[in-house]
Amino acid sequence: MLWDPDTNEETRLPDMPDKIVRVYPASGATAMLPLTPDNDYTPTVIFCGGFLMADDQWGNYSWPFADTWTMPSSGKCHTITPEPTDGSTVDYVEVDDMLETRTMGQFIALPDLTMLVVNGGKNGTAGYSERTLNTLQMPLGMSLASEPAGTPAIFNPRAAKGSQWSNAGFDTSSIARLYHSSAILLPDASVMIAGSNPNVDVNTSTVFPTTYKAEIFYPSYFSASNRPTFTGAPDTLSYGGDAFDLTVPASSYSGSANDAAANTSVVLIRGGWTTHAMNMGQRVMQLNNTYTVNSDGSLTLHVAQLPPNPNLFQPGPALLFVTMAGIPSNGSYVIIGSGNIETQTTKAATSLPASVQLDGATGSG
Repeated sequence: MLWDPDTNEETRLPDMPDKIVRVYPASGATAMLPLTPDNDYTPTVIFCGGFLMADDQWGNYSWPFADTWTMPSSGKCHTITPEPTDGSTVDYVEVDDMLETRTMGQFIALPDLTMLVVNGGKNGTAGYSERTLNTLQMPLGMSLASEPAGTPAIFNPRAAKGSQWSNAGFDTSSIARLYHSSAILLPDASVMIAGSNPNVDVNTSTVFPTTYKAEIFYPSYFSASNRPTFTGAPDTLSYGGDAFDLTVPASSYSGSANDAAANTSVVLIRGGWTTHAMNMGQRVMQLNNTYTVNSDGSLTLHVAQLPPNPNLFQPGPALLFVTMAGIPSNGSYVIIGSGNIETQTTKAATSLPASVQLDGATGSG
């Protein structure tokens, strides 16, 4: 549903397709997709995985009435745009299935405008139990999930249907990341993964123990021989207002400067606050930009402020990235708006100059 906190009104949305449950303990992976100029900054939410059981199998607060670890989780994915701007009917859109079933999966927004999913299990649900209605001796300790899903995968919302998921070349972690695992984007565009504890308390000797080990996952763009850098990032960004300029040196890329500039984006990401397979407050927004190619091969990016709607990307800290042909820079720390939860000052939407190309300019990277 949609909830209006000002009026305390609820607007009911359609039921989840196929009766897939994606709230706890089914715990599907859920996130808002990137807000971009191409989609007019219209929020769309993606749901992947989760679990499907009969109503009478979910049990009570003590235990489920089914042996969940023997049952596969879902691999299906759906999106919904709850406030379409074109007047279309609100409904779910089925996108590509994940490459494997997954419950307790967690989406992490990346600065190349793709979505990484990590953690979770191929069978079962979140939570823990001392028994089920059918089983007095739990075969996996207290875990209600099994078959850890240790291979990350990437969802590309801009890819054609049939090719939206990939995991080629990704290592599979040997560490079970089940209930109470977490992940978050780091400023260098890698992802820290930690935790797992499908037990009522600390237990380091069971099948899926309390886990203190942390890992770093390096997406494919870390294989690039060169990553872009930039200067000129302001300390604060506003909702509307005057553009600002970033300078990308020629050492950030090789080949045609015109091509490099045309394939450069400026991306804001807030990693959110992570718990229970979800990053609350996670946002990714591409800022509109044009460019000027300079004779020395450097690029001047003319960057718009955020759209004059503080509800899209709430005030507070964020990381600012420059991404060239899918390769992101390190993130620069910025404050959005006043940085406080309060009424924000808004200005007219940023007006940008036209892009200026220069034939013959090249990078030196």
